[in-house]
Amino acid sequence: MATINEARLPVCILQASIVLLVIATTTSFFFYTSSVGFGVLAGGSIAIINFVWQRRSLGQLLQQEAVPSAATTAIRYLLRLSITAVILYIVLTSGHFSIIGLLVGLSVIVAVIIALTLYSAFYKGD
Repeated sequence: MATINEARLPVCILQASIVLLVIATTTSFFFYTSSVGFGVLAGGSIAIINFVWQRRSLGQLLQQEAVPSAATTAIRYLLRLSITAVILYIVLTSGHFSIIGLLVGLSVIVAVIIALTLYSAFYKGD
């Protein structure tokens, strides 16, 4: 295997997360109940969308010529967290999603980052 290009690391994280989400969702539907499968799908989707949104916001912040105020940055951050919290509340209170499945789905990004970190730490190259 090749080393991971640091410039493509966010894209690699996103692609691996989508693959892991598909595998986890499919496995959940086949081996557990549909509520677990929907929970994994919902949690993973929320995590991936949140990751993309955060990455895009950070990229816009770093590319701007004029530095936005701390208040503007904080408001955008709190808006993202608030929208995520409202979506999670709706998912949890609907009763159609398993909490365990939701937690597994929300962990998709974290699992990929840990796996890539371990790979980078132990891969010695050719």
